[in-house]
Amino acid sequence: MQQHSNSYTLRYAIFFTTAVAIVLALLASGLRPMQERNIAQAKRAAILQSVMEVNKETLESDYNSYITEFVYALDGSEKVDEAAFDVDIRKQVKLADEERSYPVYRYDRDGETRYIIPLEGKGLWGPITAFVALDSDLNTISGVVFEHEKETPGLGAEISMAMFEDRYQGKKLYSDGGELVSVRVLKGSGNLIDSEHEVDGLTGATMTLNGVNGMMTDELLLYENILTSIKS
Repeated sequence: MQQHSNSYTLRYAIFFTTAVAIVLALLASGLRPMQERNIAQAKRAAILQSVMEVNKETLESDYNSYITEFVYALDGSEKVDEAAFDVDIRKQVKLADEERSYPVYRYDRDGETRYIIPLEGKGLWGPITAFVALDSDLNTISGVVFEHEKETPGLGAEISMAMFEDRYQGKKLYSDGGELVSVRVLKGSGNLIDSEHEVDGLTGATMTLNGVNGMMTDELLLYENILTSIKS
């Protein structure tokens, strides 16, 4: 049996490893456009889902027909040189409030207008995102779509289920005195709700719901000047 030297084995290993790395790099590069398109389509679907039933076949045309994008600064002034869809909320939350860009998506269809606000918060194991749709009064929540990463199945992961998201419909952001107080999810499930600013919670998902509450209060509060600007 032919014996190979250590140097031969080492050269062979280096050649094989390099070849595999090149192939994987080429595959990743070739798949990147498809991955980016899938991510963009998922984002369009989440935005539309907060205001209407989504049809995968007409997703892109529906988005282009019904959605108008805006970007605002913290003081409520519009940033006309930025595209809302391109704003990475995950990167924006790491910036100082006054340095951030705040996207707003306006939905217009058959005389109905709604405004959709993207939010980001922290869950138990990873980020939580939301698209909060407001009626034309910019006070009443008409729909919410939650998304999460690495949340516990059957516990925190339930925030993205319709049975939880639907609890926000009809709730109010502003108090009777005009203060932006948003909506708070209560600890545990089975709570009797008699407030326009509270929703029933989920059993065993305290940390996730704390992240949802922080997002729905702290992040929405940053939109106060923007909502005022839109109203006027």
